[in-house]
Amino acid sequence: MAENYTRQDSTQHRCPNCGAPLRYDPQSGNLFCDHCESTVDFEKSDDVQEREFDDLVTFQKVGKGEVTCYRCSNCGAISVVPRSALATHCPYCDSPLVLDDVTGTFVKPDTVIPFELTKADAVAKLSAWRKRKWFAPRKFRKIVKENSVKGVFVPAWTFDAKTSSNYSGQVGYVRTRTVRRDGKTYTETYTEWKNVSGVIENSFDDITLRANENIPENYFRRLNIVDKSKYKVYEDEFLAGYIADHYTLEPLDAFNQAKQMMLSDIRRAIVARYHADEAGALNVRMDILSKSFKYLLIPVYVASTRFNGKNYTQYVSGVFSNEKQDCKIVGKSPVSAWKTILAVVLGLGVIGLFVWLFATIMQNGEADLSDFWLHAQNFTQKFLK
Repeated sequence: MAENYTRQDSTQHRCPNCGAPLRYDPQSGNLFCDHCESTVDFEKSDDVQEREFDDLVTFQKVGKGEVTCYRCSNCGAISVVPRSALATHCPYCDSPLVLDDVTGTFVKPDTVIPFELTKADAVAKLSAWRKRKWFAPRKFRKIVKENSVKGVFVPAWTFDAKTSSNYSGQVGYVRTRTVRRDGKTYTETYTEWKNVSGVIENSFDDITLRANENIPENYFRRLNIVDKSKYKVYEDEFLAGYIADHYTLEPLDAFNQAKQMMLSDIRRAIVARYHADEAGALNVRMDILSKSFKYLLIPVYVASTRFNGKNYTQYVSGVFSNEKQDCKIVGKSPVSAWKTILAVVLGLGVIGLFVWLFATIMQNGEADLSDFWLHAQNFTQKFLK
């Protein structure tokens, strides 16, 4: 990555009526002018194509259009922003960014999932999510400020492949049997192994890997935004009003990771072929018959909140997850010390009450456990009232 920064010239999508900057509007799916409220359409296509690996040599690079790549000097996150931007804040550490171009050699995205939620939608959903965090401090659970939420396109690589694999080895069947030892009867499990060999063919569609580590892997998977029905051919206009992360995982390195995922799936498919329970010493030689890739941008709203000296980041899916207009939210929240202590005290109190009740029953000669639970239920109902 280049270390000598150079300032980029400023260009921008502007309103044809008043000349003000335009932004992408998730509700209309077009560019929108906040100044005169004009709507400007632009070319949008569902005709997303897989790319051959040879294209990486001649692939169009970022820096040729109205967006370019920048790096946060604090946390190192690489973002794609409109060239017109002079300053903004990093969505992950909230540090001010001076937008100096760091490179023009990154592969340009070919596919994008546009934002469906507006920032106002994301703020409302996140506010409701925080209110449900009972153990979080009251100050954190208050209504989210809109300027603390930023729309970010998260990069991902997707791979398609067709494979033919030769395999040989063993698959196992878990069995149970009854045995006697020292005059006692036991039931034990064991594995019955079967030798297998053959050829298996597999097709893989959109194996997805996050292209950087700005979002933790478990959160990336739980958001599960990748939906082929929402794919659009990438246009710079989709980024108007947003920023986008760029990849730090090179495409060929990502494909090596994808191959390991393919091998794991193939091993599971072999086990399923024989209706077995597990794989033993199973050798698999995978031949890749064809392969292709896409560089995909996924919409996520990021909220970074500094609380008591620590950053707590939440991630809101930029697309609705169902017809009820729900969306997935993941992330961390601080824990209130006094609420935790109160919960522990209440928990210990309840345990103490049950111990006292059990001891009382035992002293009265009522040793039947069914009577104990009956007394416990009656006591709990009276206590809750």
